[in-house]
Amino acid sequence: MQVKDSRIPPLHEVRPFFQPILSLQSQEIIGYETLGRRIRESSVESLGPFFKNPDIPEDMQLHIDRHLRERAIEQLASAQDESSLFINLKPSWIYQTYKRTGVLPTIELLRKYQIDPARIVIEITEEEFTGKLHELTQIVELYREFGCTIAIDDVGSGFSNFDRIASLQPKILKIDLNILKKSAVHAGYKALMQSFSILAAQMGASLLVEGVETKQELRSALQIGARYVQGYLFSKAEPQLQRRDAFESMLKEEMKLFGQEELGRYSRLLIIHQSLDLLINSSDCISTAEDADRVIENIISNVSENCIRLYICREDGYQISSNYSRKDETWNKDESYRGANWTWRPYFISNIMMMNLQKQGILSQAYTDLDTSYEIQTYSCALGEGFYLFGDLMI
Repeated sequence: MQVKDSRIPPLHEVRPFFQPILSLQSQEIIGYETLGRRIRESSVESLGPFFKNPDIPEDMQLHIDRHLRERAIEQLASAQDESSLFINLKPSWIYQTYKRTGVLPTIELLRKYQIDPARIVIEITEEEFTGKLHELTQIVELYREFGCTIAIDDVGSGFSNFDRIASLQPKILKIDLNILKKSAVHAGYKALMQSFSILAAQMGASLLVEGVETKQELRSALQIGARYVQGYLFSKAEPQLQRRDAFESMLKEEMKLFGQEELGRYSRLLIIHQSLDLLINSSDCISTAEDADRVIENIISNVSENCIRLYICREDGYQISSNYSRKDETWNKDESYRGANWTWRPYFISNIMMMNLQKQGILSQAYTDLDTSYEIQTYSCALGEGFYLFGDLMI
């Protein structure tokens, strides 16, 4: 193809580079995202601006992308390595190409170079898509049926919406790096990151956090349950594949430190848990709201400093006691909460069942308190027949 536009690189200057993706499960490189680079003289330039430039004809972008894709697959085939290759594909390219030709060029390349499709991750990139979603889903399903893994890129950005995620049912959710960075300093973004963790678990998908540049960001990825990580903390994109164990020692050390910190945190919560257990007299008879308040008032002066709220509920979810809330070392009693029902909280019914089964107090998962916006966990324990004490603990 004769090219005259100076913005469009000649094919001999275009090469795939490979950024490693690491498994936190095995601490090894398990795959690479293939990224386009232009090599001229002694400089290496990213082709990202080329692919994002709306003034460059889409057919020319697609021509360069297919060249990169074939060179990357060819290099994977010749390497003595069993790593996976993450291939970025715009949904509009997939959709338009298949609608026009009935062919998926990536599948043809895998056949040509005899690559096991189980080693290929089709990464649907962030992009506004104006076609029919159900038709895109049917086309993406052809990759899945062939044996490829489906991933969604930049989850949390503007165009990778939940409707697309639900329809395509990816096995990997790749988290937008900007949300990870913001989550370290902003409670709202932290909650959003945790929601992606829950979404992935519900869908049977794994989280891949990209853009990890610092050890603190690695720990943030660990906290939300990431299975895979990628970023400059490990390596920029390189022209060659790397040893699978290139970052194993560093990852093992960081995961050891993270584990020690988490064990320490839960040990402190366990001490609080045990101290509350010792304060409770299960023989206390509760039949009225006043009885329930009296039970709380008998223990309130001895609970730990990070306990910010105490109340008692029946097993049907109705609160019988007043709310006792701590503010500035002072406990305040609020009778208006008597009769409130808490079965709508996700932890309530499961905690009741676990307490009845285990015959001991338990802690909920961490969540953000609606009233204070603190990150808390709720301790709960049985108080005789059909009554339960709940204590909200700041983490």
